[in-house]
Parts: sequence; C-alpha cells; structure tokens
Amino acid sequence: MNAKLPYSYGEIPLQLQRRYLHQKFQRIWELDFLRGICVLLMVLDHLTMLIVVFSYGWFGNNWYYMGKGDAFSRFCYEWMGSEEWETAHNVVLFVFFSISGISCTLSRSNLKRGAQLGLIATVYSIITIFGEEVLGISGITVMFGVLNFLAFCILLYALTEFLCRGDSRSISVCSVGIIGIVLILYFCYTPPPTTPKFFGIVFPTEDFYGNPSPFYRQNEFSPGDLFTIIPHAAYYFAGVAIAPFLYGDRRSLLPRLNGKWNKPVCFIGRHALIIYILHLVLLAGFLALITYVFITPGELML
Repeated sequence: MNAKLPYSYGEIPLQLQRRYLHQKFQRIWELDFLRGICVLLMVLDHLTMLIVVFSYGWFGNNWYYMGKGDAFSRFCYEWMGSEEWETAHNVVLFVFFSISGISCTLSRSNLKRGAQLGLIATVYSIITIFGEEVLGISGITVMFGVLNFLAFCILLYALTEFLCRGDSRSISVCSVGIIGIVLILYFCYTPPPTTPKFFGIVFPTEDFYGNPSPFYRQNEFSPGDLFTIIPHAAYYFAGVAIAPFLYGDRRSLLPRLNGKWNKPVCFIGRHALIIYILHLVLLAGFLALITYVFITPGELML
C-alpha cells in the first residue's frame, strides 16, 4: 500500500513546487524597470562623455579654456567628473549592481550564466585591445569592465550557492560576510607599490579618502572601462543579501502598478547586455556622421 502524502497536490508548499515541478514564474517588472532606468542613464552619461571627446575636434584642443564650444558642450565638460556626477554615478551603480545581485537569486543556472557572460566579456576585451593596438583608437582597451565584473560576481554567487546547498538564508549570511571583507579592505588596506598590476581588477584606482593607488593608474591597465571588485562587489552582494526578504516568493512587490506604461523601459532592462555592447559604437557613429555632414565636412573626427 502506498504511503499517504502529508498534503494533497494543491497544498504543496511553494518552495517544493519551485524545486521539483519547475514552475515558470513571470518576470518581476520593477527589477526590469529599474535596470532599464540605469541603462538609459548610462547611455546619457556616455553620450556626454563622447560629446566632450568630439569637442576637441570640433573646437580645438583648448576649446573650453579658450571660451569656445556651445552651451551644451560646455555643460557636458563641467558635468563630467563633478561632485554631482560622482554622487549620481555611485547611486546608479549601486542600484544596477544590487538589482543584478537580486536577479542572481531568481535564476537557476548561475554557473552557466556566469561562464557565458565571462566568454562575452573576454571577446569584448579582445575587440577593444584590437581597436587600440591595431586600429589606433586610443583609450578604449577594457581589461576588467562591467561585463567582466558581473561575470565574476555571478560565478562567485554560484560558488556560494553550491557551498550553502541552495539555502537562501545561508547565502544571505555569506553575502554579508563578503560585503564585510570588501568594505574592510576598502577602508583599511592600501596595497603596496610592489603589487602586480593584475590586481587592478581587485583594488580601485583611488581609496575611499581620494588617495591615488600606489601601484597603478587606470590608463595603464584598463583605460576604456574599469569596475574593480573592491568596492563594487559590496553593491552586488547587498542585493543578494536582501533578495530572500524582498523576493522570497519570487513575486512582484508592486503588482498593481504593473501595466503598459512601463513596457518600453522594461524592454530596455531585459536587453541591457545587447544595449551595453552596441550603444557606444552607435553613439560614436552618430556623432561622427553629424561631424562629417554638418560640422567639419569630409572628416569623421574618430
């Protein structure tokens, strides 16, 4: 005689349904929406950066100090690197990376995702090296950019998940430990000048107090893009740590606000990787075309 189950099918706990029945869950719209907002802000930020770069061709090498350039170009120049930019930059990074951490806890195949993203990041880095060394486009080499960083964090999460046997609360505790280690190193440790430049993937170009790194500069290691493990891993694992408390049942916190109004931004959030890979090329090509046709006819200024 078959043993009687402690509950009928309709009473099976949600956690067991997820684990054994592979129930398909709808995407959590607010995560896609916030990611989409961050991607849009990134595109705008890179547009202002490119306008500053192109302005040297449009107005001359010392255009800003000679009082040249239109109002928007001067605004872009003053905005880049300002205290307001620095604050906004860190807020956007925290939101984006913490959302990425939350998303990791909602995915089943993080080892596969991390390996695939790592491969894409490696190919992207090779292309940027080729562009700088062979094509002569200076300052675009990416040795450890945002894709490399995210791939590293996803793989580290996959390892943590394996060691914790998938227990969400244990993963949260380990995440708090990772955050603690990252912040202690960020605030309390300065690498010596003899540190190999490879560790530029770990330590930032300047510490919390604004002191420059004693062993490398960004343009010596990864001039095009650099997201070091310290302190950005703390942002990522903050999302991992809070995920079980916010999305333990994998449901939206704001289901009544979901609707057609957020679809365009959510679409951008769902396709963030493609947009990241293509947006700089498209923006630079657009500005080069405007330059070629209207500003300095016959010259692309690339």
